[in-house]
Amino acid sequence: MAKKEARPDSGIRLCPDCDLMINTPVFNHDPAYRQQAACPRCGCMLESHRPAGIQSCLALVVTGLILFIPANYYPVLSMNILGNEQQSTISGGVVALYQGDYGAIALLVLLSAILIPLLRFLILLKIILSAITSRGRRVSRSLLRLYTRLQEWGMTEIYFLGALVAVIKLADMATVQIGTGLYCFAGLMLCELIIALNLNEHEIWAMLGEDE
Repeated sequence: MAKKEARPDSGIRLCPDCDLMINTPVFNHDPAYRQQAACPRCGCMLESHRPAGIQSCLALVVTGLILFIPANYYPVLSMNILGNEQQSTISGGVVALYQGDYGAIALLVLLSAILIPLLRFLILLKIILSAITSRGRRVSRSLLRLYTRLQEWGMTEIYFLGALVAVIKLADMATVQIGTGLYCFAGLMLCELIIALNLNEHEIWAMLGEDE
């Protein structure tokens, strides 16, 4: 893939590795070229623009929102104990915790496994659409700050690992089957992880940086 030079300097940044003060470039976000900016002293990568990177994140956000509905609607686990079959969903688990006088834990699961992941996907969808269309950028800048703060509250991977541990623990006592909901939840979690690896917040800040 060809590389293309960036436009003139946009400001001064400190290299995170050697603390050199550097005039960082403004990328033109051309989807046909890969653009990079590195520290001239130590070679640390400061900025990286991947071709169609933001479009890939948009596709992952839409996929995650589509998977969110079946992940919460379909059973995560199905257990058969002496002919008595029970199915468990994520939302059903929240209700069961609340009815069992575990209100604080139910609220934590509701926030970390359902509400905050959904909110983060919706916020990121608005941010990416604003960056692409140059509309509503002022609101999206505030939403991007909120999105960054919510990152530590999204715990879909922890819930997924907990479900796998439950499958292993219950396998000796009952016939356990993984439900469609868990597969969809795994896809949702993968979308979040790939977005976290590929989303360039500096690039989005640059695209949202100019006032309307």
